[in-house]
Amino acid sequence: MDKLTRLVVKLKSRALAKKIRQEVRFPIEASSVKKVLVIMPRNLELLDKASLFVQSLRKTYPGWKIELFDVDKLNDQELNRVKLPRQEIVHKLKSAQYQFVLDLNDHIDPLTSYITISTEAPYRLHIQAEASNFYNIIYTPQMTNEGFYYEPLLMYLRNLFVKN
Repeated sequence: MDKLTRLVVKLKSRALAKKIRQEVRFPIEASSVKKVLVIMPRNLELLDKASLFVQSLRKTYPGWKIELFDVDKLNDQELNRVKLPRQEIVHKLKSAQYQFVLDLNDHIDPLTSYITISTEAPYRLHIQAEASNFYNIIYTPQMTNEGFYYEPLLMYLRNLFVKN
């Protein structure tokens, strides 16, 4: 992304972060979460592992309505001139009233970060993200000889979102 896009993302995220700033305390009842948005990784090597993780997440939290979002499937008509989602997309994400957004990307991506903050979800998780306005839950994954994997993330979430 170019410098203009990064600047726009930074400015818009600051305003949104001030608007939705709230303290998060864990553990919480998993039943308090109804809708979850999972932003799939842009790194194609992680896509299969992320899909398996989502299947496990659905089994672990059957009461959650989990929706997937692939930013690479946004077409040019859905993006504005600075390559961010148009207002209609942002409004749709916000009006969906997600309580939890998981960004499964293995690095900070301005587009997925912008989408995450645009949802105004109270719980926003990123893998390996530094403290930022976009996310309020950070998970540092374990690496194996095969590389990055998501299974420990599920165990981490079980400690945050407990079942009754």
